[in-house]
Amino acid sequence: MQRKIVLSTDGADTAKTAFKVALQKYAIEKGKVVYDDASLGFFMEMDNLNHTGTGDFTQDLFTLKTQSDIEKLTVKYGGIPYLNKVKLDADLPIDIDMKNMKFTFAENKIKLNELLLSAVGYLAMPNDKDIVMDFKFDAKQSELKNFLSLIPAIYASNFKDMDATGKFAMDGSAKGTYNEKSLPAFNVNLSIENGKIKYPSLPSAINNIQVKSQISNPDGVMEHTVVNVPAFHMEFGNAPIDGRLLLKNPTTDPFLDMALKGKLDLKQLTTIFPMKDMTLSGILDADVQAAGRKSSIDKGQYEAFKASGQMLASNFNYSGKNVPMPVSVPSAKMSFSPKNITLSNLTAKVGKSDFAANGTVNNYLSYFFKKNQALQGTFNVASNLIDVNELMGPKSTVETEKRAIRN
Repeated sequence: MQRKIVLSTDGADTAKTAFKVALQKYAIEKGKVVYDDASLGFFMEMDNLNHTGTGDFTQDLFTLKTQSDIEKLTVKYGGIPYLNKVKLDADLPIDIDMKNMKFTFAENKIKLNELLLSAVGYLAMPNDKDIVMDFKFDAKQSELKNFLSLIPAIYASNFKDMDATGKFAMDGSAKGTYNEKSLPAFNVNLSIENGKIKYPSLPSAINNIQVKSQISNPDGVMEHTVVNVPAFHMEFGNAPIDGRLLLKNPTTDPFLDMALKGKLDLKQLTTIFPMKDMTLSGILDADVQAAGRKSSIDKGQYEAFKASGQMLASNFNYSGKNVPMPVSVPSAKMSFSPKNITLSNLTAKVGKSDFAANGTVNNYLSYFFKKNQALQGTFNVASNLIDVNELMGPKSTVETEKRAIRN
């Protein structure tokens, strides 16, 4: 940056002196940045950000060497959380063209938890309203375990002890203009082939993981975003789970096409995932499908929205150190139709209390698609014993002390 300063004194001639101010290094320590753009459906939060950059800002062309680490990075777009409290470390040299306000990513390294990525391309600001970009990224390591580190529940649970094998691939791109009215076109591909997840201390595993998925947008219009998982498959031990998901037109009239089918032995989960001080057992059997548009539900044209199938639970038992009281469900059945969910044959026991119920939920699709919709339904409930004191939980220490003082 160059400036001219005029110095003057009484009785002295006016003189001009030119000087330069060179910014060699800048830093952010323990910063928190939140960017929430409701008009574009984009949200980003950087918690505990540390960042440094060095470069000669007096030059029109120079390389800015940056290093960043973020303890918790969250990114959401269109209500979908793409990153959820992920740790980021990045060494990112940027070639800067100050005259054209163009920033080109040089060879770099970006680490999200244990996943190593690289991005190439450029970002330019031709005016004060538009950001033009064209860049691509891909995973530099094809290890399934590195991708699994992005899943919070897995990363937080003995992640270092976990064995994960199989081929993993991820790549994507973004090209176009970002401003108040538009987003760049983008594309993200993710696939897993022949995956397996196993903890060495446990006897069973998740086997034969097969996933292909794509999130794409051809022109930067949010309405044209498509989420497509044509098929996924995995086996909990020897029990297969299969499904698919397609979502289109997310902002105006969402179209959903999904299916899920599988039979899961919950007790087997305790032989796959570390679960301390917990007892879990029972069978969940699901075979459900749904396809249609939100507008069909809004208009009450339930016949145009296809929803069918059922979910069965049998001999479900859940108890443990952190569970207030044991839960037992000997049997339950939910049947799905476009108009309602029918609950039948429900018998349950929570602590000392027992329940038997049947009934219907009549507007579950409206509840799912619309905001501020209350569920409506009719249920018949019978019980031989309801221990309200037990269900309400133990009295607080403060309340107990107050009663002791009054007495």
